[in-house]
Amino acid sequence: MPEKDIIIVHGKPPEARYKNPELSKPHEANWLPWLQTNLAMRGISASIPAMPKPYSPVYSDWRNTFEQQLTNRPLGLVGHSAGAEFILRWMSENPTVELENLALVAPWRDEAGKYGDFSRYRFDTNIPERVHGGMTIYHSTDDSEPIQKNVHRLLGMTSSNVHLRGYTDQGHFMLGNNMTSQDFPDLLAELTDNNQQAD
Repeated sequence: MPEKDIIIVHGKPPEARYKNPELSKPHEANWLPWLQTNLAMRGISASIPAMPKPYSPVYSDWRNTFEQQLTNRPLGLVGHSAGAEFILRWMSENPTVELENLALVAPWRDEAGKYGDFSRYRFDTNIPERVHGGMTIYHSTDDSEPIQKNVHRLLGMTSSNVHLRGYTDQGHFMLGNNMTSQDFPDLLAELTDNNQQAD
């Protein structure tokens, strides 16, 4: 497997949670640090940029922070919730970019337009074709209705390169939201193995 970098993009926390000094910031929470550590143990560099003002995301600000992490090495991307939506927009706006891996965990979309133009873009349905092994969506059926709706939208793409890893008990893949452990072995295996299997 060629050397590569992984960038993990966290989601959008409620403002009160983000500003509570007793709680972890989104780039330090849930399974993200565990994944970063376990990738490093396997010789894969992974970064988790702290996105600016994540409770009220501005796409251009997130893009500037994200692009500072880019190198010339092969790239894999992991996005959780709003981080998944950011990645889909960034990939849509950069149609020549190819990836080693693309994992979307509980992908969120700002259907109501509450956060300005964050989800206003022309979606590139060819994204899965630009990922070696395809695009994988991690989804749990006990997540919220808007997330389930967005997952079905993404799965509706005609590409055979869209894979689903389905669960029934992981909620929004957050500790305290049905997820009981920071370990995420399925995602780690996807990022460290060349073979992806659709469930």
